[in-house]
Amino acid sequence: MKNNQSAEDYLESILMLIEENGSARSIDVAAELGVTKPSVSVAMKKLREQGLIEMDENGLISFTEVGRSTAEKVYNKHKLLRNVLIGIGVDEQVAADEACQIEHVISDATYERIDAFYRTCIEKGYMIK
Repeated sequence: MKNNQSAEDYLESILMLIEENGSARSIDVAAELGVTKPSVSVAMKKLREQGLIEMDENGLISFTEVGRSTAEKVYNKHKLLRNVLIGIGVDEQVAADEACQIEHVISDATYERIDAFYRTCIEKGYMIK
């Protein structure tokens, strides 16, 4: 993996697959991200070495505690940013694509302020959840 963004994309995809299907395998991750199986194999090795995931003898991927926490943090950022962008009128596909880019560069402090603002907007009826 070239950078932290790539690792976060892999972790987020694994989390989404597990939530949707109950499990994730490398082949599923490759299909989800549109990358080659060898690329996923290299990425999975690095994520294992970093202590973020584990793989069983059947190739099923599971998170370590740190890995799950990291994946959930990235995925929550993605969902919030996507919802905010849609709430201000951005096309759903554009919002999803741009949220994926923004989630990797936004600071925790800015994320928390956007989250608080979004929750206030929902409470006041300015945006739909």
